[in-house]
Amino acid sequence: MAGQNNTDVLNRLVARVYRCLLQYTVECWPWTPSSESPDGKSPEQKAIEQMAARQQEFVGRLVELLSQRGQVADFGNYPDNSELHYVSLNYLVGKLIADEERLVADLESAREAVRNDPPAATLVVELLAAEKQNLTKLGELATKTAPAVTA
Repeated sequence: MAGQNNTDVLNRLVARVYRCLLQYTVECWPWTPSSESPDGKSPEQKAIEQMAARQQEFVGRLVELLSQRGQVADFGNYPDNSELHYVSLNYLVGKLIADEERLVADLESAREAVRNDPPAATLVVELLAAEKQNLTKLGELATKTAPAVTA
């Protein structure tokens, strides 16, 4: 029964990470192209895409582990984030930080749930460390994108 519970935890993580706000932001990019770069991408967009790509790698590893256990991953659906289209970068980064904080809390709970399952525990710990790095990077973006305060 513990193996099934771990499978359930892993499947919930697949959906949680695959459908997090960072992934949504990359798929439904809400900003206009940047004229500062030949590829039309701002440094902030590139940073967010890099974080999302790293998350995708972890989703792939979670799916692979589930597949090894004879399970099919459930990718779930995105929550309705349509209110986040055409918002300022600073506002969006704040929302990304809040979602990443919730994701980190979810991963900390999952880490505890799978602690007696070495392959799952290792993967969750690595994902947790990566998401904490994402939080740090998003905090740096928030600082860069914060509106200037005038006296």
